[in-house]
Amino acid sequence: MTTQKQFEQDQVTLHKNSVSSTTTIDPNIPQRQASDPNSSVWVSASAGSGKTKVLTERVIRLLLPRENGKAGSAPEKILCITFTKAAAAEMAIRINNTLGQWSIASDTELKEN
Repeated sequence: MTTQKQFEQDQVTLHKNSVSSTTTIDPNIPQRQASDPNSSVWVSASAGSGKTKVLTERVIRLLLPRENGKAGSAPEKILCITFTKAAAAEMAIRINNTLGQWSIASDTELKEN
């Protein structure tokens, strides 16, 4: 289960792990950067590279309240485009599963993650 605290920790890790383009890096780092709702991104990559994961996390992060205390984006204001119905369906399932898990989690579980 991914939570706002985990997203914030990932952001701190990203800033600490700046690397040159010639260095082999963990693929999760650029994926986390692309899921940052404060940046404008275009995701284009080969099959199995994590595009659906990145877009799913980005939508979830857009829904969460911001660090400055502002509310997250309204769901009806988010436009996320994929090239296949299968990818769109997979994203919807992942988003709904995450939000469903959060809705039944205790405050303690949410804070721990």
